Order: sequence, then C-alpha cells, then structure tokens
Amino acid sequence: MLNEVILNGIIKDIEYSHTIDGVDFNRAKLICKRDDGREDNINLRFKSFSCQYKDGNEIDLVGNIRSYSYVGDDDRNKVMVYVFTYFNHPEGDTEINNKVTVEGRICKMNPLRKTRSGKHNLHMILANNLMTGDGKRLNSYIPCIAWGKVARSLSELSVNTKLKITGQLHSREHIKKYDDGTEEIRVAHELSIDSYEVIE
Repeated sequence: MLNEVILNGIIKDIEYSHTIDGVDFNRAKLICKRDDGREDNINLRFKSFSCQYKDGNEIDLVGNIRSYSYVGDDDRNKVMVYVFTYFNHPEGDTEINNKVTVEGRICKMNPLRKTRSGKHNLHMILANNLMTGDGKRLNSYIPCIAWGKVARSLSELSVNTKLKITGQLHSREHIKKYDDGTEEIRVAHELSIDSYEVIE
C-alpha cells in the first residue's frame, strides 16, 4: 500500500536507539514549521549509517509513517507514531515542508463531534500494510483527524472502507489522566486529513 511522507525541518537530538540483526538504528526529532508559524515535533527512526547530518541541520527527506505499541517505564501501554527514512531527497517540488500520502482501511472511527466554536471534527484510525524492501509486511495503525466538510463526509463511511489520504503529520501536547488520579503530559501525533478518495 502507498505510504509516503515528505518533510522539511531541523533535525535534533540524534541518538542511538537499538540494534536488530547487527544493524544499529538511531532516533531523532524533526522540527517542522507550519504555514501559520506553529511547529510539529516529528519522531524519526533510521539506520545509523544512513544519516550524514548533525544536530541543527535543516534537511529535506522522504520516508514513510509507521506506528508501534510498547509498554512504557510506568507499565502502561503506549503507541509511538514515527517516520522511518533513509534520508532520500524528495523529487520535484522542494517547497513542500510536510506532506503525507497514504492508503489504508478504516479500522476505527469515532462519532462526528463539534467544537464549542461549531466546527466539526472526526477522529479515526487508518490501517496501512507496508511492504518493505526485504519483503516484510509492516502493519501500522495511523491516528487521523479531519475537520469541517471533510470530517462530515468521512462520517458517512463505514469501517473497512479503503481510502487514499493526503494530509500532514502533526504533533500536539495533551494531558492523559489515569484512573489512579495521576496525570501525564504526552505528545500525540496524528495525520491531519486535507483530502481523501475511496479506492477499491
């Protein structure tokens, strides 16, 4: 299935992440500026040898959006959304700073909601099955949000509908409240949908 992310931003906090089959992987943050001046803090994962950059460099890259579930230090289940990249440069329009094009099936959809200002929004999860270069299939579950007319249109679809979505990967801080009364500040990542089409 199609899964492509084009990003431009400042890379920072490059550090070792883990080793698989003798190959070292690193992680980093990419700070991407939106047109309105706000910033998105995007998680990056990559093979260590593929990164020729240093903290503070401005870079363009192509990658794909992935997710995985894990148990945190507090023994609570968490989901990480990140971009895996080999730092290939995007072709064509070099002015793009954040664009996601991805295909998948709706695996969860929340009811259509309305903000206090009267604007509709809809949250859903898109399941993407990505085939890697070595023939492995990666199942990623991508949180998505839509606004206004797009949200109202999506709310008429059913679970398991296959979509092609274009949008941007955004980050936002929120407070997670637990049953024991404790709170945690989290950074959530979600695909903000600009447009979509139903595909067969």
